[in-house]
Amino acid sequence: MKLLASFTIILIAICGAFTRASAQNVYRCGNSYSQAPCPDGVPVDVQDARTAEQKIQSDANIRRETSTADAMEKKRLKEEAQWERQQAKAAAAARKKKPAPAASQPVVEVEAKLPKAHGRLKKSRKKSEPESFSARGAVPKKPRHAASKPK
Repeated sequence: MKLLASFTIILIAICGAFTRASAQNVYRCGNSYSQAPCPDGVPVDVQDARTAEQKIQSDANIRRETSTADAMEKKRLKEEAQWERQQAKAAAAARKKKPAPAASQPVVEVEAKLPKAHGRLKKSRKKSEPESFSARGAVPKKPRHAASKPK
């Protein structure tokens, strides 16, 4: 088993050594790019023309911009969550608050006053009005006896 594993590792190393990264040719064919040559195709140089120092600076700029973008996203998410909490509080407060009457319909408070009755009429009213009110349902009717019984 060890022999097979070591043979596999050696074979992979040999394949990696003989395989070299060759640049593929790129051709511009009108408005598109292709790896296969086409009629009227123009070969395009796609090699990175930057120096090592320029690549290092570019990579540093990318890292800095990525971290700035991440910080901006966190800030935006925090502000959105805060806004949602404020909207929920406002909605809850609006539900608790009684609705105000419409401005086109003014509220008028009216106090009803009964006309003053003469002393004699006033006394008789007090006597006829019961102190408490009790409601009664309809009295069920007794069933009538049939005049003739079914045979």
